[in-house]
Amino acid sequence: MNNLIFCSAAFHISHYSNEKRENEYYYCLKQLKRVIPDNFTIVVCDNTVKDINDIKNQQLKDLLKTVIFLCLERNIGTQNIGMGELDELIYTSQKINFNDYDKVVYFTLRKIVTNPWIFEKVNAMKKDALLCNPEFLHLSNNYNFRFSSATPNLYNDMFFCLASKLMLEYVEYSKNNILYNLQNSIGSEQNLYKFINERKIDYQWLKCLGLLRIDYKKNNEIQLV
Repeated sequence: MNNLIFCSAAFHISHYSNEKRENEYYYCLKQLKRVIPDNFTIVVCDNTVKDINDIKNQQLKDLLKTVIFLCLERNIGTQNIGMGELDELIYTSQKINFNDYDKVVYFTLRKIVTNPWIFEKVNAMKKDALLCNPEFLHLSNNYNFRFSSATPNLYNDMFFCLASKLMLEYVEYSKNNILYNLQNSIGSEQNLYKFINERKIDYQWLKCLGLLRIDYKKNNEIQLV
């Protein structure tokens, strides 16, 4: 049983240091490779660089050479980050035959995967979808920790998994809705929620993900998801 993990990336953004961001992606990808089971193929798709030579961090460049690395030469994520990530998924599906895999994981790469548990859940999936909408534990450096509740009417898409045929259906669904979503400021998490519920897809549920997230919009706050 071979599975694919699609990793969306945006190595360079205008309001954040390229050097710091490349370094963060290096450690996120390195940790992913440490914990992911051997039956997963990793593909990274970025929409901010034209080719690998635009990346300055040599460690990141070397690591990207050990996975499938794709560059999408357009970035609609400047208007809507989630739609930019979905555009990367669509592009990846055109370059890689999802039908060669049993399941396809959707993962936003700038996260630290703390252990292999979520991938073990993927390998053990009995239904066509594995979804989550967890609380966030906000970890501040002054120990003023707090939980924030899950937002209703969406499924978190930092990490989810669909059977390969279903992921291809999701690609087509997203293609058909991406312009509408852009025009109406609809996020990728709402897009996933609508897809799952409109089609009444049966799914398995994760209460948490075990990911560490860096929120640059909140002064690089660390969040446990």
